[in-house]
Amino acid sequence: MNKQSGQALVEVSVFIAFIIAPLMLLIPYFSNIIEAKHYAQMSSRYIAWERTAWLENRPGNWSGDNSSLAIKSTQLVNADIPWRILSGKNSVITSEQDSDIIWNKDKSAQFLKFNQSSQAEEEFLLAPYNSSEEDASLYNYFNNDMTNTSVPGTISSFISGALSVLEIGNFDVEKKGFYKANFTTQVTSHKLLEFINEDLEEEPENSDAEDENKRPHQFEFLISSTTYLLASGWNAGGQEHNEKRVRSLVPSNLLDFSILDTVRDGISEVPIAKKLNSDSLQFGLVKIEELPTSRKGNNVNGNEK
Repeated sequence: MNKQSGQALVEVSVFIAFIIAPLMLLIPYFSNIIEAKHYAQMSSRYIAWERTAWLENRPGNWSGDNSSLAIKSTQLVNADIPWRILSGKNSVITSEQDSDIIWNKDKSAQFLKFNQSSQAEEEFLLAPYNSSEEDASLYNYFNNDMTNTSVPGTISSFISGALSVLEIGNFDVEKKGFYKANFTTQVTSHKLLEFINEDLEEEPENSDAEDENKRPHQFEFLISSTTYLLASGWNAGGQEHNEKRVRSLVPSNLLDFSILDTVRDGISEVPIAKKLNSDSLQFGLVKIEELPTSRKGNNVNGNEK
């Protein structure tokens, strides 16, 4: 019994040194990974929802200035993500973010920084995809893509075909209502997780580590999030454009052309056919409630925003 005196103390010391202490150091790191996953989900949702709220191109039946429409390219939507979701409290967010301005880690939120063991300065949580880039300000930490396709399924195909028939009347509506947005980023490994095997043949060091600005056994966790969205928007560029879109749904719109109007005006000279004149019988007539003048800005006819 005397020979075993103090054994429990040794076991507890070993347990604390090799189990508890590393876990305590890794808990904040794993917490940041969980938060990065949460923000990746927010980013993919942002891409999908922004794509439904903004048009990629101008809609059909539009003849006005494109500046009056809610148009935003996918490139600009992707460029908004770090500024609106991953930036720190001191970063400025504008409604018209310049896609040429590159977001960098100095503008990031606090959760994207963590402390390594025996390291005074904070390290950035995300790993760049272009780590070989000499200029750190040009690092790219995100990969985004968005696709917009027709809604899958037999019923959806039938509806899409019906809408195609309506296009004969100069009707135009978005038929690709299935949005898929994907956001991916990389989380750099913690030093305690970088397993160094003594057998370099089995677990060799990265020979390009220095050129890639990495530690010999550094690796990355891939974090991705995909959002699927079914949506269909009706985007009108003002009063006149709204009337054009609705008018294209009125079948009698096909009878509204000048030659027929001239013939009807001639026939209406006969007293019994007076109501056939183009002023009395207006084919394709659409009357939409006028917007208040105060809502039209400087444009009194409401054809622009």
